[in-house]
Amino acid sequence: MAEACAALIMSRLDRHIAGRLLLNFVLLFAVLYLFASTIDVILNLDEFMKLAVEAAGDDASWITTTGMTLGFAANFHLPQLFQFYAWLYGIVLVGAAGFTLVQMNRCRELVAIVACGLSLRRVAMPFLGVAVALSAVQVLNQEFVLPHVAPLLLRSHKHASQDSVDAYPIRFTDDAHGTLLQAASFDPGTGRLRDPSFIARDSQGRTTSRWWARAATWNPSESAWDLEDGQYVEIQPDARGSSRARPAEQVETDLSPTRLSMRRYGQVASMLSLAQISDMLAWPDSREAPALRRSAMTRFSVLVLNILMLLIALPFFLDRVPDGLFGRSVKCAGVVIPLYFTAAGLMLIPLPGIGALLESVLPVLLLLPVALIRLGGLRT
Repeated sequence: MAEACAALIMSRLDRHIAGRLLLNFVLLFAVLYLFASTIDVILNLDEFMKLAVEAAGDDASWITTTGMTLGFAANFHLPQLFQFYAWLYGIVLVGAAGFTLVQMNRCRELVAIVACGLSLRRVAMPFLGVAVALSAVQVLNQEFVLPHVAPLLLRSHKHASQDSVDAYPIRFTDDAHGTLLQAASFDPGTGRLRDPSFIARDSQGRTTSRWWARAATWNPSESAWDLEDGQYVEIQPDARGSSRARPAEQVETDLSPTRLSMRRYGQVASMLSLAQISDMLAWPDSREAPALRRSAMTRFSVLVLNILMLLIALPFFLDRVPDGLFGRSVKCAGVVIPLYFTAAGLMLIPLPGIGALLESVLPVLLLLPVALIRLGGLRT
């Protein structure tokens, strides 16, 4: 009977702590997101108003113009909610945990828990459970949401009225086999090339063949561009001329729309799902392969890093004596924030002589014993 009562008490206590932590997390995350978005809207209000005037016309009422301005601002910032979560949910979780424990300390809840004979380490379990749940949300966000909204995240403020960035010309870009691609324009939104030209070369850089077309559309099942009105010609490297042009339907290459976007916008790698990265690594000799491997490994290390940072932060507030809460908060921020950004920098910045796998797990290996020592040193 006593064991059943104790289990019931702990179950209610866990739900109470987890619910309060989640509420504080949502409130703190919403405050930070709205604060950052509001500042950005204020700084770029002229840009949003310009788009609204162009869309509504000069004779539109101020109500219509204001509504469209706010609509363009929302269209620009709402997709960034998911990227904001991916970047900052770990730090926000530490802040929410600090607020939760400060509230419990001020209400003397921790004193009551210790007086009941419960360990403060047991109190840390709901915090760890919520951290694991939020990490699972980040996995879903990374795999299913960010790849879908990636074209929206690449936009600048002047593109807020569009579904993607403007089309741009592709200057000579090489693939894994040394074939060069040139195109009059590439539209990241539709993944379509206009007036593309593909030039195959031998080991000495001499042209051996060339494809050109009016337009091209990516065929993901065959890792090739389907050509519209395509032509193909072979060129003799010994200056004996070239063969007659003949129709061509397809060009196989690793220069997919995603890879072309990644060449122009480096942050695309952090928005890809593991399935997309796996498809792109089917060409292991491509220029982006190291960055893709690092991105795939780092996203798992960041999940563990966020949990370790929470374990390092909890002992600042898990104490039998409810005093000096402001000083503890300052110490926690002074330790956790520099540690977090230093660890993230070690993961993201390539270091000479260190492999991508070791780079991604090195901060975790260094912080794991620190977290265990911190949690094991609790006075309980």
